[in-house]
Amino acid sequence: MPIFWLILFLFILLPCACFLVLCLSPRLFDQGSQWFTLTYLRQALTSSNAVAIGNSLWVSSAAAAIGVAIGFPVAWLAARTTMPGRRLVSGGMWLALLLPSWLPAIGWVRLVQQDGVMYRLGLNWPWVTHLVMGPFGVTLLLGLRCVPFSYLAISGALNGLGQEFEDAARVHGASQWRTLRLIAVILAPAIMSALAIGFAESISDFGIAATLAYQSNFTLGTYALYAAINNFPPSFPLAAGMSWLLVAAVSIPLFLQARALRGRSYAILSGRTRQAVRRRLSRVEAVAAGSGLALFFLVILGIPAFGAVSASLLGDYGGSFSLTLSNYTALFQQPGLIGPLERSIIYGVIVAFVTVFLGFIVARMLSQRRTTATGLMDYMLLASVALPGVVFGAGYIFAYNLPIMSTLHINLYQTVQLLVIAYIASSLPTNARVLVGSVSQIQGSLQDAARAHGAGAIGAWARGVLPILSRPIMMAWLYTFCGVFLELPLSQLLYAPGSPPASIAIEDNLSNYHFGVGMAQAVLAVAIAFGVVAVVLGGYRLLAPRGWQRIGQTIRGWDRL
Repeated sequence: MPIFWLILFLFILLPCACFLVLCLSPRLFDQGSQWFTLTYLRQALTSSNAVAIGNSLWVSSAAAAIGVAIGFPVAWLAARTTMPGRRLVSGGMWLALLLPSWLPAIGWVRLVQQDGVMYRLGLNWPWVTHLVMGPFGVTLLLGLRCVPFSYLAISGALNGLGQEFEDAARVHGASQWRTLRLIAVILAPAIMSALAIGFAESISDFGIAATLAYQSNFTLGTYALYAAINNFPPSFPLAAGMSWLLVAAVSIPLFLQARALRGRSYAILSGRTRQAVRRRLSRVEAVAAGSGLALFFLVILGIPAFGAVSASLLGDYGGSFSLTLSNYTALFQQPGLIGPLERSIIYGVIVAFVTVFLGFIVARMLSQRRTTATGLMDYMLLASVALPGVVFGAGYIFAYNLPIMSTLHINLYQTVQLLVIAYIASSLPTNARVLVGSVSQIQGSLQDAARAHGAGAIGAWARGVLPILSRPIMMAWLYTFCGVFLELPLSQLLYAPGSPPASIAIEDNLSNYHFGVGMAQAVLAVAIAFGVVAVVLGGYRLLAPRGWQRIGQTIRGWDRL
């Protein structure tokens, strides 16, 4: 425990604290003359900055609710019914996670803006332009971005839910909808985690804030914070002041989560858990469910995929309308173009293994009896999720560029090691919250039974707990890999000179008007990451023991939902 808390302090608390303290004491970091001041915090609470923070609060709350409202039914239908296309849901969700948030936003802007694709096709609908290019469009797009997070958090817990609870409710006369309400209560830890993740991810998102929201004149907190850093001269203390407000905002979902779960136990997994039955949908229900699923993936994947692939096939660096494969040919002929992709694969694999190991420890601690220490850890981890990546990266710069670090011979600034550490620190909070829903369902009797039959501590965990958590752990590994592979804000600030990761190489090509090559890199990066997801899922299906794979699966039934 002391070693674990030291890791959290050095790699999460210290960088965040340095940047937050900068708001109160600019002189400490050579960013001003005041040793203590509240000026910058006061500026963050006034005029346009306060409006931007307020916009972020209500938009993030609505987006988190949209994510759960769509993610929970999709997870339920995919896991417990005969919905058409259910086998493609997981792959589609992972593909949605692979896309950086700015790509769907740009796709929608190109579609509905004046003189855009919609108008060139003869659809003169200005009301659509005003609807999408405004608060509604921003909220909807952020809400759709929350759906994969909600799906992963809820489906992981849903896989461990046996059939006995539904059978007990039906025996006592409950309807299907009342039974579903009962299941929702049992899945409360996962649902609350999904809401917390959705809120934190939305309030810290920068891609949509800098594209759709900015072009709609609807300023969000992350873009106002970025503007303070990007101004000349930059105002890091003001950006730190706005970071205080974003961190304080995380108290809202954390307080609601703690209040909802206080005094309740959600340990439902034991050796008597029964395999769930897959319900058969009627024709009308199947058509409605399949159509809704197709519409969701069309909105979140279809439009950005069309824009990216078509742009990568344009010749003359994307400046002409002739279709060609020259951009993809250049990727494999020039080491400087393919090298960043290889580098990001290595970073993603290393970070995923370390983060899952630490994330399981955190989830285990958070799922046990609530104490002051675990409450502080829960808030600290969730608060770090709410910090935008650019703020987290700036905190690492200020923390590991201090003179005391050189005195201690800790020279990590502008090294690959610091970038990997930052990846791990930024991925750990969300990873732990994805796992906590499944870990909280584990009863202690599973390990006790293995110990009673002569197994040691590690053997009891490997035989009694690992088979049940193998699928959620695998999903958490994939989620971390996908998040790191195309991560931009941290990479922009902390990558080692001469060793740019994939996101930096793509951004450089796009900013230098090499649109075709940049989009070809983006398309290939998404294809590689999705290939890794397919290999890991396929390997689990082929190599994992049959008993492990049966945990959480359903059998086909004939009851209609």
